[in-house]
Amino acid sequence: MAKVSVIVPAYNSHDTLATCLGSLVHQTLQDIEIIVINDASTDDTWEIMKRCKGQFSDKVKIIDGKVNRGSGGARNQGFDAATGEYIGLVDSDDYVAPNMYELLYNQAKEGDYDIVDSGYYKESTDKAILSTGDNVTGTLDDEKRNILIAGGGYLVTKIFRRELFNCPPIRMRENVRCLEDTEILIYMILRAKKIGNVKEILYKYCDIKGSATKQIDLKVYLDSVIGAMKAIYERCAHLSEYEGAKESIDYMAAVLYSYGINRCLFENIRKYGAKKEYIDKYFLGLNDTQKEYLKSLYGIKEQCFSFLYDKNYIIQQKLAAIDIAIMKKCDQIHKG
Repeated sequence: MAKVSVIVPAYNSHDTLATCLGSLVHQTLQDIEIIVINDASTDDTWEIMKRCKGQFSDKVKIIDGKVNRGSGGARNQGFDAATGEYIGLVDSDDYVAPNMYELLYNQAKEGDYDIVDSGYYKESTDKAILSTGDNVTGTLDDEKRNILIAGGGYLVTKIFRRELFNCPPIRMRENVRCLEDTEILIYMILRAKKIGNVKEILYKYCDIKGSATKQIDLKVYLDSVIGAMKAIYERCAHLSEYEGAKESIDYMAAVLYSYGINRCLFENIRKYGAKKEYIDKYFLGLNDTQKEYLKSLYGIKEQCFSFLYDKNYIIQQKLAAIDIAIMKKCDQIHKG
């Protein structure tokens, strides 16, 4: 059994995959398993994978997916093949520090942690961030879980004890263009008993794709938002830790709700400017598709969450007043 299995989904990754895999095959952690999944690429991604496998056959496993299943579906194939004590996730257009998995694994063993997080550098903003501070490490309680969930972060900066994915089995939603792992990180924080950190910048998040939320088709994006809201509730609401972390989970649902509404209203918000006095105008002149999505977003929010904006301290603290006002207006329109 490997100490860490690193799962890399790859789709048309000609420009970045060699750099990504190069950072993984030269890890200082020796007992590492690198599982690369070709998600039915149409370029030479599979050939790059085969060359890497030929050169590092003792470390690299490759899977040739014949059907495109999205990054979630490709990762699921990796979870099924993984044998490591811990699991790490890397996107094919990013790369990692050479000692990332040795540092994370050693920290995991030292503290008997279920999750260990590290810092990341984001090229698009030129910022280095550590999502898991010392104030939330160690044995998790409701307060720490609320801070962790509300703080966000990424799956790819962490390692997870493999049992979190397998006992019981939890897999990602497939054929989803964005937000495909939103509920997974919340689920992992609820399930984990202990979390640690390594206060070093180990993951390089390249973000070469630009602003995905503006470029993705309206229907695709809003289906993703609705799917993420449903998945948070369906995957997490039955867990015993859910009620204790409800403030932060409702906040995350509110963030998604706000994203969906603002995407529908994007042109009007841009036209009038983000000011409270124009909120009524934001909802005028919408087409049938936009109206239907606003109705669906409201329905999912009411069915699964029904959060109270003014009584949720995280919503009040973290969301802009204009966004809260827009959500309240959407609620008012659809209640009657």
